[in-house]
Amino acid sequence: MALHWRPVGPEPASTYWQRRAVVATGLVLVLALGSSLLTGGSDDPDELAQMPRPTPSATAGGPSAPAVPSSSATPGASPSAAVAICQPEALRIEALTDADSYAVGATPRLTLRVTNTGTAPCTRDLGQAAVELVVFSGRDRIWSSDDCAPGGPKDVTTLEPGTAVSQRVTWNGRRSRPGCEGDTAQAAPGTYRVQGRVGQLREQGAVFRLTG
Repeated sequence: MALHWRPVGPEPASTYWQRRAVVATGLVLVLALGSSLLTGGSDDPDELAQMPRPTPSATAGGPSAPAVPSSSATPGASPSAAVAICQPEALRIEALTDADSYAVGATPRLTLRVTNTGTAPCTRDLGQAAVELVVFSGRDRIWSSDDCAPGGPKDVTTLEPGTAVSQRVTWNGRRSRPGCEGDTAQAAPGTYRVQGRVGQLREQGAVFRLTG
């Protein structure tokens, strides 16, 4: 069958050419739409920018990133070393008075001072039972801080190097006996000295006078 390109019919030729142009344009649009549907893509940069991007996720049975262990330990931290007990050679024990002379009937203030003479901190029990101040006159034991208060809980104290810890007590100026028993007489005028004790360590201390 022969194809007739030139329009044939009762209407003017321009009418037939316009109809063919409309049909051709429609075919072009149909072909373009079909191609776009087949490819499923878009060349518009704005549309591509708005498209959601896939988020990486682990697939069941597939490889996954190894877990990184966490630790709350501080770099360089180490357990604190235990503080040793003060050795006798690292302690200086002093028994002091607040004056060189008192009138009979006065109440001298006595001080027990303990100093760590070592180079490292150390601990020592300075509780009531572990320390004592004693007043002597010659060999005569006149008074002791333990006579009326012999016991008490421990008081373990850390002594820093070169640091002194002091305990003070007031002597009533009278004699005393172990257990705080019996009547006590007023100490007579004379020369006295005070002695300090920490545990089994004893040191002679200050000399003072009672005057009439």
